[in-house]
Amino acid sequence: MKTMAISKAFTLIEPGSVVLMATNDGEKNNIMTISWSMAMDFTPRFAITTGAWHYSYNVIRDSKVCVIAIPTLDLIGQLVGVGTCSGTDTDKFQKFGLTPLKGIHVRAPLIKECLANVECRVIDIVEKYSIVVLDGIEARQIDC
Repeated sequence: MKTMAISKAFTLIEPGSVVLMATNDGEKNNIMTISWSMAMDFTPRFAITTGAWHYSYNVIRDSKVCVIAIPTLDLIGQLVGVGTCSGTDTDKFQKFGLTPLKGIHVRAPLIKECLANVECRVIDIVEKYSIVVLDGIEARQIDC
Protein backbone atom coordinates (compact mmCIF):
# COMPACT_ATOMS: atom_id res chain seq x y z
CA MET A 1 0.00 0.00 0.00
CA LYS A 2 1.12 3.54 -0.62
CA THR A 3 0.68 6.51 1.69
CA MET A 4 -1.97 9.05 0.77
CA ALA A 5 -2.40 12.62 1.95
CA ILE A 6 -4.19 12.63 5.30
CA SER A 7 -6.06 15.73 4.11
CA LYS A 8 -7.83 13.44 1.61
CA ALA A 9 -8.79 10.72 4.11
CA PHE A 10 -12.33 12.06 4.38
CA THR A 11 -12.93 10.92 0.79
CA LEU A 12 -12.64 7.31 1.97
CA ILE A 13 -15.51 7.49 4.43
CA GLU A 14 -17.94 10.18 3.30
CA PRO A 15 -21.28 8.93 4.62
CA GLY A 16 -23.78 9.64 1.89
CA SER A 17 -24.35 9.45 -1.80
CA VAL A 18 -23.79 12.46 -3.99
CA VAL A 19 -26.97 14.52 -4.30
CA LEU A 20 -28.00 17.82 -5.80
CA MET A 21 -29.36 20.63 -3.63
CA ALA A 22 -31.66 23.11 -5.35
CA THR A 23 -32.29 26.57 -3.93
CA ASN A 24 -34.01 29.81 -4.86
CA ASP A 25 -32.90 33.20 -3.54
CA GLY A 26 -36.18 34.92 -4.39
CA GLU A 27 -35.08 35.74 -7.92
CA LYS A 28 -33.21 32.80 -9.39
CA ASN A 29 -32.90 29.06 -9.05
CA ASN A 30 -29.59 27.39 -8.33
CA ILE A 31 -28.16 23.88 -7.95
CA MET A 32 -25.22 22.67 -5.89
CA THR A 33 -23.56 19.25 -5.85
CA ILE A 34 -23.41 17.89 -2.30
CA SER A 35 -20.99 15.02 -1.63
CA TRP A 36 -21.69 14.77 2.10
CA SER A 37 -25.25 13.89 3.05
CA MET A 38 -26.81 11.49 5.50
CA ALA A 39 -30.09 10.32 6.91
CA MET A 40 -30.07 11.12 10.62
CA ASP A 41 -32.55 8.53 11.85
CA PHE A 42 -35.65 6.70 10.63
CA THR A 43 -37.55 9.92 10.02
CA PRO A 44 -37.22 12.34 7.11
CA ARG A 45 -34.37 14.19 8.85
CA PHE A 46 -31.18 14.72 6.88
CA ALA A 47 -27.87 16.50 7.24
CA ILE A 48 -25.67 17.98 4.55
CA THR A 49 -22.48 19.95 4.75
CA THR A 50 -21.59 23.11 2.90
CA GLY A 51 -20.15 26.40 3.99
CA ALA A 52 -20.36 30.18 3.78
CA TRP A 53 -17.85 30.17 0.89
CA HIS A 54 -20.63 28.68 -1.31
CA TYR A 55 -23.37 30.81 -2.84
CA SER A 56 -25.98 28.12 -2.06
CA TYR A 57 -25.10 28.05 1.63
CA ASN A 58 -26.03 31.70 1.99
CA VAL A 59 -29.27 31.14 0.09
CA ILE A 60 -30.29 28.16 2.22
CA ARG A 61 -29.32 30.00 5.42
CA ASP A 62 -31.52 32.96 4.47
CA SER A 63 -34.45 31.13 2.83
CA LYS A 64 -34.54 28.21 5.30
CA VAL A 65 -35.61 25.79 2.54
CA CYS A 66 -34.13 23.67 -0.24
CA VAL A 67 -34.78 20.59 -2.33
CA ILE A 68 -32.54 17.55 -2.12
CA ALA A 69 -32.61 15.83 -5.52
CA ILE A 70 -31.42 12.25 -5.96
CA PRO A 71 -29.72 11.89 -9.35
CA THR A 72 -29.39 8.79 -11.46
CA LEU A 73 -26.05 7.52 -12.75
CA ASP A 74 -26.67 8.96 -16.22
CA LEU A 75 -26.47 12.48 -14.69
CA ILE A 76 -22.81 12.03 -13.66
CA GLY A 77 -21.65 14.66 -16.15
CA GLN A 78 -24.11 17.20 -14.78
CA LEU A 79 -23.14 16.34 -11.17
CA VAL A 80 -19.49 17.07 -11.90
CA GLY A 81 -20.28 20.18 -13.94
CA VAL A 82 -22.65 21.68 -11.35
CA GLY A 83 -19.97 21.16 -8.72
CA THR A 84 -17.31 23.03 -10.68
CA CYS A 85 -18.98 26.42 -11.16
CA SER A 86 -20.77 28.99 -9.02
CA GLY A 87 -24.43 29.98 -9.03
CA THR A 88 -23.40 33.59 -8.53
CA ASP A 89 -22.64 33.90 -12.23
CA THR A 90 -24.00 30.71 -13.85
CA ASP A 91 -27.54 29.53 -14.60
CA LYS A 92 -26.78 25.89 -13.86
CA PHE A 93 -30.22 24.64 -14.96
CA GLN A 94 -29.66 26.11 -18.42
CA LYS A 95 -25.94 25.28 -18.67
CA PHE A 96 -26.39 21.61 -17.73
CA GLY A 97 -29.74 20.93 -19.42
CA LEU A 98 -31.75 20.36 -16.25
CA THR A 99 -35.42 21.23 -15.83
CA PRO A 100 -36.70 23.09 -12.74
CA LEU A 101 -40.17 22.09 -11.56
CA LYS A 102 -42.19 24.17 -9.12
CA GLY A 103 -42.11 22.85 -5.57
CA ILE A 104 -45.34 22.42 -3.67
CA HIS A 105 -44.15 23.46 -0.20
CA VAL A 106 -40.92 25.40 -0.82
CA ARG A 107 -39.74 28.10 -3.22
CA ALA A 108 -36.75 25.99 -4.31
CA PRO A 109 -37.32 23.95 -7.48
CA LEU A 110 -37.44 20.20 -7.96
CA ILE A 111 -35.19 18.78 -10.69
CA LYS A 112 -37.23 16.88 -13.29
CA GLU A 113 -34.39 14.62 -14.45
CA CYS A 114 -33.65 13.26 -10.96
CA LEU A 115 -34.97 9.97 -9.61
CA ALA A 116 -36.54 11.67 -6.59
CA ASN A 117 -36.79 15.08 -4.93
CA VAL A 118 -37.32 15.91 -1.26
CA GLU A 119 -38.61 19.34 -0.33
CA CYS A 120 -36.90 20.33 2.92
CA ARG A 121 -37.02 22.90 5.68
CA VAL A 122 -33.85 23.94 7.51
CA ILE A 123 -34.19 23.20 11.22
CA ASP A 124 -30.63 23.85 12.35
CA ILE A 125 -27.25 25.02 11.10
CA VAL A 126 -24.22 23.90 13.09
CA GLU A 127 -21.94 26.68 11.90
CA LYS A 128 -18.83 25.34 13.61
CA TYR A 129 -18.94 22.33 11.28
CA SER A 130 -20.97 23.81 8.39
CA ILE A 131 -23.65 21.15 8.87
CA VAL A 132 -27.19 21.95 7.78
CA VAL A 133 -29.94 19.83 9.36
CA LEU A 134 -33.09 19.44 7.29
CA ASP A 135 -36.57 18.08 7.82
CA GLY A 136 -38.17 16.57 4.72
CA ILE A 137 -41.63 17.96 4.03
CA GLU A 138 -42.59 16.00 0.90
CA ALA A 139 -40.86 13.47 -1.32
CA ARG A 140 -41.66 12.92 -4.98
CA GLN A 141 -40.20 10.29 -7.30
CA ILE A 142 -40.43 9.67 -11.01
CA ASP A 143 -42.79 7.02 -12.31
CA CYS A 144 -40.80 3.87 -13.10
